[in-house]
Amino acid sequence: MLIDRLVFRGFCAVGDKYKQRHLKIPRDIERRVDIPYGKYGKWNLLDVYYPQGTDRPLPAIISVHGGGYVYGSKKLYQYYCMDLARRGFTVVNFNYRLAPRATFPMPVIETNEVMRWVCEHAATSHIDLENVFFVGDSAGAQIASQYCAAASNPEYARMLDIVVPVFRLKAVGLHCGIYEKFHEIQSHLPGLLRDYFGMDPLEHGEKINVLKYINGNFPPAFLTSAVNDFLVDHTPPMFEHLQGKGIESICRIYGSREQRAIAHVFHLEILTEAARQCNDEQCEFFRKFIS
Repeated sequence: MLIDRLVFRGFCAVGDKYKQRHLKIPRDIERRVDIPYGKYGKWNLLDVYYPQGTDRPLPAIISVHGGGYVYGSKKLYQYYCMDLARRGFTVVNFNYRLAPRATFPMPVIETNEVMRWVCEHAATSHIDLENVFFVGDSAGAQIASQYCAAASNPEYARMLDIVVPVFRLKAVGLHCGIYEKFHEIQSHLPGLLRDYFGMDPLEHGEKINVLKYINGNFPPAFLTSAVNDFLVDHTPPMFEHLQGKGIESICRIYGSREQRAIAHVFHLEILTEAARQCNDEQCEFFRKFIS
């Protein structure tokens, strides 16, 4: 498991450095950075971004980063989150403890701590608590789906031992994620899954079965993947499940076999046309639910 984790982290770090080499902090975004929200030092810091000159509460997007549960940080997601903020949102971008330091369901619990901070500081952070949205990709999509289930189903919140603060969750964007059937990807990320879930993800029983606790109160969802995403087969079943529950949802699978660069978490490469299209369409979907 250690070798898998180190190799994965190294591979991702090289790729992210290359992908972000041309990105710069936009001048039209105001940033508040490295704000503590929990008790775990650098692992519990968040940033807040909003358009320059903002003088009123804005609809808020809470971003849950991906990284196979063992990698990732708000630093790596800052450009993506600031790009979303340029579309007229206040965006909260945060760190959470990674596996094996923190195992399931600690990132979900720490996401709730972020929301406690958001609710307590909304008035001074240009956040409209009546219009809160979530986004997450890869492992972050799985974490975000669980948190949204907890925020919309008190039974699941109790199972995870969290008390959700008061806010209006309007919609969620879930990108390139996996939401059930974790045994099917053991061959892709065996060590990483064990770092986070233990030797057998299914040993957590009902806690991990987020689909069981998705009810009619789950927020409208914008689901995406890519033809060349190695997890692409996990998005349509989630879409069908949400449709079966009567939840307004959209499923977009981007790219083609020939467009190999449009693959896992392609939407983070904000200078590409595919990412711009995806992020524009997601934010347009969100705007439908702003009150």
